[in-house]
Amino acid sequence: MNIEIDNGNHLVFSANKNFKEFCEIIGSSKTIKEISPNFFFFDFENNLKWNLDLSSGYKKFLFGKNKLIPNTKLLDYFSLLKFFFVNKNSSVFEIVGNSKIFKTFWEPLTLGVMNTDPKMASAKVLSNVLKETIYKGEKFCRIFQPKKNWNETLIKPAIVQIKKNGGRINFSNLLKKIDIVDNYVNELSFINHKIKVNKNDTVIVAIPPTNLSKLLGNCSLPKQYNTILNLHFKIKHKDIKLFRKPIVGFINSITQWVFVKNNHLSITVSNANNLNNTNTEELIVNVWNEIRKYIKKKIIYENVQIVREKKATYVQSSNNINLVKKFNKIPENMVIAGDWTQYNLPCTIEASILSGKNAIETI
Repeated sequence: MNIEIDNGNHLVFSANKNFKEFCEIIGSSKTIKEISPNFFFFDFENNLKWNLDLSSGYKKFLFGKNKLIPNTKLLDYFSLLKFFFVNKNSSVFEIVGNSKIFKTFWEPLTLGVMNTDPKMASAKVLSNVLKETIYKGEKFCRIFQPKKNWNETLIKPAIVQIKKNGGRINFSNLLKKIDIVDNYVNELSFINHKIKVNKNDTVIVAIPPTNLSKLLGNCSLPKQYNTILNLHFKIKHKDIKLFRKPIVGFINSITQWVFVKNNHLSITVSNANNLNNTNTEELIVNVWNEIRKYIKKKIIYENVQIVREKKATYVQSSNNINLVKKFNKIPENMVIAGDWTQYNLPCTIEASILSGKNAIETI
């Protein structure tokens, strides 16, 4: 494509204090832009557009005169209050599956935040998100996005910071085996070399549950995963200007979110297991036709890159979260990190950073 793209997209909120702190530490705060919490949507099936404005907070939204989703009443939005107190074993669907704004609000919110079907997604985790964002008001709902890309905001400056403090990064050197003696890590075997580990050393391992199970033996960890599909369309600069909103949610379509970048469109589809075996060319055509319908212009893309992350996150159901919560098959001198370890939060950048922070504090 001859342009730099992220493999995927992330909705980071101003409530994510660990993200903000991390950016300050690595010196990348100026690479972030803030977007007002106005959520723009397009219903592909019914050809409707609307703006869900949360910039005044949920109280003013419920009791004010904000423009509502088409064909809804103010009473429909009181389903927001149901998440103040939820059972830890309930799914999102069990709480608001009958709501008239389920398809236009709760489903896209759940998929975007948790990458899990609402029928399986933990209501408790979504409740935690709402309590830190929408329930606290506009100040905590603003959207953070990189001015250029996530590589410039997170990866590059983090690598610089690591090297500056004497750390080393070794790529293409897979960890093949963890040798454990008397419940202590004794040796790490990589493709290219081995590292001897003493009992008073601490090993921090940040890998997905499936990889951890392979290294530690059969672990009682989640085995169900969901795909996140991303399509990146390179288009002409004059056509970029046709997209006046930085982020748009799609309803009743393959496309779920459109992120408008400087030189391309980045489309995200969460919980996309059903598209894993779909013909790539057919998928590209169908998604692009949805984009054309949205802007009412038959524009042409110059190039396209499709990225399927088949194990993007584990299925964040209450059963799987309980497995993570109870997991304790860890050697004495090992600490586990990774977004999936923070079971009170969705598997996100915020959870990933927090897991690293907690791992360091454990040592």
